[in-house]
Amino acid sequence: MGSCQCLAASVTCIIYLCWAQHGVLTAGPQQQRSRQQLHATAGRQPVCSKWQALQAELLWRWSYSQKYNLDKPIGAWPTATVSVSSGPLGKRVTDTFLATSHEYLRVGDYGDERIVSAWANIFKMLSPSPVVRVGGASQDKMTRVPGDNVWIALKKFRDATNCRFILGLPLFPKNSIDTFILGLPLFPKNSIGMSQKIMAQSRKYLGDSVIGYELGNEPEFWPNGLGGWGSDGKWKAGFEAYAQWFHKVALAINPCGSKKMLSGPGWGNVNTQPVSWLARILYQGKECYLRELNVHFYPYINNETVTATQLLSQPLQDFGVSKYKDYQRIGTKERLGIRISETNSLYGGGRPSLSDTLVGALWVADALFAFSDAGAVGFHLHWGIGGHPTEALGQPNTGVQTNYAYNVRPKEPPLPYPSVHAPWYGYLFWTIAAAGDYGRHADANFVPVWVQNRGRCSANMKIWALKADMGDLRMALLNKDEARNCNVRLIVDPQYCKKAGILTRLLPGPEGIFSKGMITWQGQTYEGSGLTGKIQGSKAVQQLMPVKTKDGKRCKFEVPVPSASGAILAAKWSR
Repeated sequence: MGSCQCLAASVTCIIYLCWAQHGVLTAGPQQQRSRQQLHATAGRQPVCSKWQALQAELLWRWSYSQKYNLDKPIGAWPTATVSVSSGPLGKRVTDTFLATSHEYLRVGDYGDERIVSAWANIFKMLSPSPVVRVGGASQDKMTRVPGDNVWIALKKFRDATNCRFILGLPLFPKNSIDTFILGLPLFPKNSIGMSQKIMAQSRKYLGDSVIGYELGNEPEFWPNGLGGWGSDGKWKAGFEAYAQWFHKVALAINPCGSKKMLSGPGWGNVNTQPVSWLARILYQGKECYLRELNVHFYPYINNETVTATQLLSQPLQDFGVSKYKDYQRIGTKERLGIRISETNSLYGGGRPSLSDTLVGALWVADALFAFSDAGAVGFHLHWGIGGHPTEALGQPNTGVQTNYAYNVRPKEPPLPYPSVHAPWYGYLFWTIAAAGDYGRHADANFVPVWVQNRGRCSANMKIWALKADMGDLRMALLNKDEARNCNVRLIVDPQYCKKAGILTRLLPGPEGIFSKGMITWQGQTYEGSGLTGKIQGSKAVQQLMPVKTKDGKRCKFEVPVPSASGAILAAKWSR
């Protein structure tokens, strides 16, 4: 790369040299309800100094501040006027709605005692008791129960994070304190025996931190297609055979009269099977063994050709949410929760230079609001195997990839440390909106939002609002547009007119919406975090005073929202 001539180019030079030379990875449409409209090299120990990363970040932030003064509305930008009501209260956010999903194959890396504290720094940002699903394709492909080393590592991970598990069984299990949901194998003929052993091992090592088990994973994609093993030991094709096999295995491992611990059917997507089939699984199991239902969700689009604009478009999200709501209506009627136990911005691990950029972060943040508002009880973003010591990259849509540091100590295996990627900033954005701070349970309900006047604002904007239990309004503004900027005028009720609101921002790196690094959230970043898993820098917040509207009945806040960015404004309640 040649010499850099300007400040912005200098930033790129620093970033490029640090990544390329040393292999460092850094980190609703309008409606009358609650919404409106690094892939560098992997597997190596970070060598760039914290100073180099900080220097690059400071240069970029300085250049961005010269481009935009975001302290007040920008006169050249169009302004949209949006009204936010403090009531009536809508859907309640589940206390730990945002969760993660991981394959069995490398899950033990999180509990490596040499680095488990760094992973705890990551997971404890999300909740005081995060929910971790272990399962996926590895669940129904397993040929033996995970060994003691895996369970010991999961216990160390649990002890460090207070997580709960949902575990997959071959027809799948779940687990929890840190809450784990464990997947159980359902496809193999010996599903019953393997599932019973997995459940016994999880009780031995993880105890009450296992909150449930998922029986089977994406059965419509099994090698033989949807079906089940008959009483004659032969494979029978079709849904009826599957339903009978599911019921047989479920009763054997979680008989009537015992605590309900199972979920299913784990369809590969919310529109792949008829609603009546989900209802069949519900009705045959709700009295004995089903604690909840679970399905997966991935956007209905071609991974290879999709553009950022298409992936972040409102019609694409609306289609997925509408299909999910067909399932939710059944769950609501029968008072059984539905968990989206595996999801992400694109299926198959995502696409490099799309899923692993700010595009992925904006998709994550918006989807969390949309599916929580639709009634889901959990939303598990899938990280696959996380990473591999052969230096194979984790999947592009992973929030925090597992990288490996070599020769940390002589004769020891490589150290599996957390490497934050762009999508993770969407997780943190949601966490602040839903809980008000890191490491807390969600404490809010959705409240109505509607556009009074779009003005000339043509950006792909989305605005959500949540009311916290203590009264504050948290308004989330997402500009998912690649280039168009807008000011947003937020009109709020009079009880929010006396105190200054607190504004924090999600801002892109030098590549705008396609940034993989140099992204900041609340003025902080994971650049230079090394092996620690800790967010770096001081939190940056802005105070905004409300201004009375012309009629004097309500008041307004005015917020400039540049393209490829987000902001959360917390309006303070007062009597």
